[in-house]
Amino acid sequence: MDQTTQKPNNALPGLIRKVLGSPHSEQVIKAQIIQLASQNLHVPEVTTALLEVLPLTKDKETRDRLVQFLSGLNTSRFPDTAPLFAALLDFFKQEKDREIRTSLLYRLQESIHQDPRLAGFFIELSGEENLSEPERLAVQEAITSLPSISAATALAALLKNVHAPTLLQQQAIELAERCPVWDNTMVAGLQPYLDVKNDRGIRFRILSRLADARLLDVSYAGVIIPVLQTDNDVYAREKALMALSRIKPWTEEIILQLFWSATQDGEATIRSAALKLQNELPELNNEQLIKLAGLLSSDHSAGVRTTLLQLLKPVMRIPEIRQAVATAFSGNPGVYDADEFNLLTDMLAPYAGRDEQISTLLMNSIKDLPNTVQRKKVLQLVLGKVSIEKVLAPVLQLFQRERNEELRDILFNQVKALSVTRHPELVDAFCEELVEPGSPFRVTCAGILANAAESYPQIVPALEEVLLYDNDRELVRLSLDGYLRPAIEKKFDILLAVVKNEMIDTGSRQKALDALIKLSLNEQQQNMLADALSGMKPGTLKTS
Repeated sequence: MDQTTQKPNNALPGLIRKVLGSPHSEQVIKAQIIQLASQNLHVPEVTTALLEVLPLTKDKETRDRLVQFLSGLNTSRFPDTAPLFAALLDFFKQEKDREIRTSLLYRLQESIHQDPRLAGFFIELSGEENLSEPERLAVQEAITSLPSISAATALAALLKNVHAPTLLQQQAIELAERCPVWDNTMVAGLQPYLDVKNDRGIRFRILSRLADARLLDVSYAGVIIPVLQTDNDVYAREKALMALSRIKPWTEEIILQLFWSATQDGEATIRSAALKLQNELPELNNEQLIKLAGLLSSDHSAGVRTTLLQLLKPVMRIPEIRQAVATAFSGNPGVYDADEFNLLTDMLAPYAGRDEQISTLLMNSIKDLPNTVQRKKVLQLVLGKVSIEKVLAPVLQLFQRERNEELRDILFNQVKALSVTRHPELVDAFCEELVEPGSPFRVTCAGILANAAESYPQIVPALEEVLLYDNDRELVRLSLDGYLRPAIEKKFDILLAVVKNEMIDTGSRQKALDALIKLSLNEQQQNMLADALSGMKPGTLKTS
């Protein structure tokens, strides 16, 4: 008897799958099967079978009846509600009928406390823009009905609505505010909402909450600092400054921003607040001071740089710090105004003659200084305090680049006494000056190069150019002395040009003629020389 009673019940799940899953079954039969299923929910797999055929049911009447039946199930006695809610969620995602979707949402709302996935489902759905008004109302009521908001739920809402319209972002923030604890994960989820493109009310609602809860860390400095520098709203900058002050420990960028706000903000109350915050500065260690020195060349306002220099001035005795200051100056010397430049160079002056690295950095910086007065000051700061041989390379480079004659004169006077034998790199620079008609250093260079003409091949062409084109007696005389040295291979054309040059002294012309006569001349050259001599006054030059 027991077996006879149980047999139809055991066959019911299969019957449900067969009848409800078939598009050919009559509506009456389907209704009877659903009714039979409602009377046998105690049978294993009946509910499972109903859930399986739900997405397969195509006709609206049966689908509505089945959804209504499943939605009305009392789930309090279910050992596991996960399959039921999973089926209902999947069905909702596929369903197009607005009324069915809305009724299903209200049913899921009733069980939102039973399955943690339901909270995430409603949060995700809240970001959908194509919901009908009844659907959106059901979603909002579901979220509002949550008894408590876990960090995971709040974070899911935040991540879902990062790029959503302002209304949905506000809803996500409100949900996050209902979370009793904002841990680091939550704070990270809130950070994208601080982007300047988002609504100001949202941004500073978050900043105020974070600042009050002391949850800001250094990663937020990059979001807050641009607000202080670019936002036109005074209230926004006040909130940002308060939030920035709550970040601990203060980094170099934060300290620099406090200096900036204290000197450059257009609002007196913010300048005053930032100035007070500077009094809370801890004693900075060497590493922090070095980093601050590295920020000197950044594109910040004059007031900030001046404040930084004043902060660094008492600790210039520390080698690493003064090295960092000199490096920052050398890296971008053109950004400093006159007051900053004078303050900075005065700080480096005591070490210019004792610290070779600083001397080299200062010399290297001159080429990037647009102001002649500043270039001259750095030159005077270094030259005379350090051996010229230690800074020869930058001095020589500056000499070749410099256009101001006064500075070129200072630089030339530093190198002209050096031996070209010991410093062959001077030869090219002196040759350039020798062949430059406008150079005031030609005579000096001629005397230096003449003595070394046999040692460096590039000197000879420079001497030849002078002998061909110049009329200055002293310049030609010195160049000829170098050209007539024994090891130099003389050229007929060069010597003939000197012989024929009536603008120079007779002694130089005679020396050139004497050298010409010693050459092995061909017939044509002999004729050219004879023509040149025949045009001179008798006794001007001697041929024997």
